[in-house]
Amino acid sequence: MEPSKAYSYRVISDIRLERLGLFHVETWIQGNSYFSSIFLEKKPITKGKESAPKIINDELYYIKTESSAKLIAQGIYGEPREVLEMGKIMKFDKHEKGILVLGEEVVKEKDAPFVTRKRKYRFDGRGLLRSRTSLYLLERDKFRKVLGGDFDVTDFATNGKRVVVATSEPDDEMNIQSVFELDVNNGDTKRLAGEGLVSSLAMNLRGDVVYIGHNRGKTPWAVKEVIFPEEGKSYMCGKTCGSYVLTDVFDGSKDRVVYVNDEVISMGQEGGSTNLFRIVDGKVERMTSGNHVVRFFDYDGVSLAYSVTTPEKPSLLYHEEGVYDPNPELKGFSPVEVKSEIQGWGIITGEGNPTILFIHGGPHMAYGYSYFTEFQFFASQGFNVLYANPAGSQGYGEEFARRCVGNWGGEDMRQLLQFLNDAKKQFNLSGKFGVTGGSYGGFMTNWIVTQTDVFSAAVSERSISNLVSMCGTSDIGFWFNAVESGIEDPWTEESIEKLTKMSPIYYVKRVKTPIMLIHGEDDFRCPVEQAEQFHVALRSNNVESVLVRYPGEGHEHARKGKPENMVHRLSKKLEWFEEHLKKGDSSTS
Repeated sequence: MEPSKAYSYRVISDIRLERLGLFHVETWIQGNSYFSSIFLEKKPITKGKESAPKIINDELYYIKTESSAKLIAQGIYGEPREVLEMGKIMKFDKHEKGILVLGEEVVKEKDAPFVTRKRKYRFDGRGLLRSRTSLYLLERDKFRKVLGGDFDVTDFATNGKRVVVATSEPDDEMNIQSVFELDVNNGDTKRLAGEGLVSSLAMNLRGDVVYIGHNRGKTPWAVKEVIFPEEGKSYMCGKTCGSYVLTDVFDGSKDRVVYVNDEVISMGQEGGSTNLFRIVDGKVERMTSGNHVVRFFDYDGVSLAYSVTTPEKPSLLYHEEGVYDPNPELKGFSPVEVKSEIQGWGIITGEGNPTILFIHGGPHMAYGYSYFTEFQFFASQGFNVLYANPAGSQGYGEEFARRCVGNWGGEDMRQLLQFLNDAKKQFNLSGKFGVTGGSYGGFMTNWIVTQTDVFSAAVSERSISNLVSMCGTSDIGFWFNAVESGIEDPWTEESIEKLTKMSPIYYVKRVKTPIMLIHGEDDFRCPVEQAEQFHVALRSNNVESVLVRYPGEGHEHARKGKPENMVHRLSKKLEWFEEHLKKGDSSTS
């Protein structure tokens, strides 16, 4: 497989059951752009960059995204007409007064001076926060803001009359959210739920409310539940509701909860699998099963439609016992589960082939039964691929997810190295070993080469090298680094000392492993200065290091960056690992 062919597949998203039938969206890469079309009963009805189909007043409404976002309406036999234009449109729905729209206004002066008093003044993928996500109402020809301010409205739900919203108003700097009832006439709000995380919000036709999230404040390791805020009840689907299982397919999946009559449908994760669960009559029932990861779904009270990703297939659509595959010619390598104290997998191409250990980000995310373009690409190039879920990963209960807090690089690293040894014995691996990871996985890649020389080469992406400087440069570092390190205030002498000793840069003198650092220059989550520091320190100590920078790319550059950059990234990683793992001993420079 050539790097330019690695992303030659289609992915399914935006599944919607309407009276006209089953809608879904397919997205693909063409040249250096993403394209998407809306399908009805598996046949395309638009072509361009359309998404989010929904029937309102007997017309098909959808979002068309190019340099801006446009809400389009189209009758069955009519021509498309533009309803409104915004900078971004995240969601829309029918209300008795018109159409509710969640979005951001167009920023007209992007290069103007920017002044702030807040710690959260920029955000990865959004840049400087010159505009905020607000809720708007389109009433005939009148378009007005219903709720907005110096915070984000992150979701809303309505039955056509009642409206509830999730906002970051409780503590926007920490991105803590709550659920509020909203009066669309005057913008007044009434709190319905406590402070924590709201990842998806829904309402049935009676006006009952449900959401996925937690009420635990700034606790990134907390499991998510399905919460009925006005009933004081919550339910668990699997080991955590929603899904934390990673993939690098570009479908843009997010958590979703559906509330129809008395039934609530939610995704739930168990280990490396994500399936659908139904909550009815106070009981949680499994609706699907299998070693796969559900990405999108819809349920209308009778019919269920959902898409999954598997290790071998980027995207499959299930509906009424039928399966639709937009990539019938594609069949990836199948992984084998590794026998170790943690759950992990191996794609084994040959006992004597070089092996790459992949480390996921988060740290409270997970690998699992999903398609990974990168895994398949390196397997096609004759590498063995290993990946696992060490302490800190979600899908194994909250106690397991919290076990890395305050000790990044402790038990999590020990388990990864043990997993590597177990895989080596199980598959009789005799080739050289490399290591790679992004975000927290980039931290662990940087860290692990300061603690062991077992790896002959490393590639560290959007990484962390200095937890102290990151507190002042990351969009979330000032609070995330603190709670993950088990401290309250990162600016005390004791805290700075702990953060320093938890940082790979502190041990840089120990590094002997050749390392490539890959980073987006507009990454505000793990800023590029993290790679710059490590690269300069390594080169100053005569360790072979290469820094690859991508202008204009953020933290998601490896999953949904510019296609030509994603191809270039795979090419550079391949060159590095082939040079150091396949061509004999490496040398420092």
